[in-house]
Amino acid sequence: MAPQILLFAGTSEGRRLAERLSAHGISFYVSVATAYGETLLEHAHASILQGRMDREEIIAFLRAHPVECVVDATHPYAALATEHIRGACRETGTEYLRLLREESEDGWREDCLYVSTAQEAAQSLKNLPGNILLTTGSKELSAFTEVPDYAERSFVRMLPTEEAVRKALSLRWTPGHLICMQGPFSEELNLALLHQLDIQVLVTKESGKAGGFWEKLRAAQKAGARTIVIGRPPQVPGDSFEVLWQKLCKRFMINSR
Repeated sequence: MAPQILLFAGTSEGRRLAERLSAHGISFYVSVATAYGETLLEHAHASILQGRMDREEIIAFLRAHPVECVVDATHPYAALATEHIRGACRETGTEYLRLLREESEDGWREDCLYVSTAQEAAQSLKNLPGNILLTTGSKELSAFTEVPDYAERSFVRMLPTEEAVRKALSLRWTPGHLICMQGPFSEELNLALLHQLDIQVLVTKESGKAGGFWEKLRAAQKAGARTIVIGRPPQVPGDSFEVLWQKLCKRFMINSR
């Protein structure tokens, strides 16, 4: 069967969905932003599209290929990507499904400094002493260059991609302050890293259970480090993994067992 599903798989949930589709013998297109992402999605039945696509490029692809349904499993913070995908689906009349990442449990904000953007996090860091661990990825690193002595005080944990490393180096972080690893990470690994680097402030996004959010919070508490959390941007309506999977099963007559 020709692929009828286009999956934008920028998260662990997206990779999980790709694995399930492949296991059920469903052919599909899967879009990933980087070559590194492609290595995580080498499944049977998957036709991989590597490279970011803007709205017009997605429209062109949908018009040229047999796609009946688009699943947006991009990161909760990738608001622009979601905007492009939704706009392309509206333009072409293609069904759009949003796979939502599970929210973190309540009860954590009282122990954290909660901000809305990376810029606000950087402003807060100006008034906090000690070493900093940035676990917010490479896209918004430039915001943290406003922090005094940022290159000496802060360490960046990010994906092990050439693009991410090149960006950090261009912003004057040195290799010794770059930690290139694929998460999510255990509480024990986070705690060891906080102790090893004498971290006083941890900066993270509210990445939910799949992103190892609680493991970071608990490690910071044990290490006595302050935590700054960048909140999620407003989310478009969507479904949990299992609800979305059932919709796909019904739509494409997939045996859900």
